[in-house]
Amino acid sequence: MLTLSPAELRAITGKRRSDAQARVLEHMGVRYSTRPDGTLAVLRVVAEMALGGTGRIERPEPQLMP
Repeated sequence: MLTLSPAELRAITGKRRSDAQARVLEHMGVRYSTRPDGTLAVLRVVAEMALGGTGRIERPEPQLMP
């Protein structure tokens, strides 16, 4: 999935409410968008880059038949 799940957002921020999650994400330097229902959308690659990951999506190399 391209965005973090609600459970992943809670795990990263330690918060349940979206307003509190937004404050933590801002402090951590993670960009996010707010959906019309008030929940947050955080792209997985953006979170990984902000938290020290590579930001690259690892895909297995295709296996060619001989």
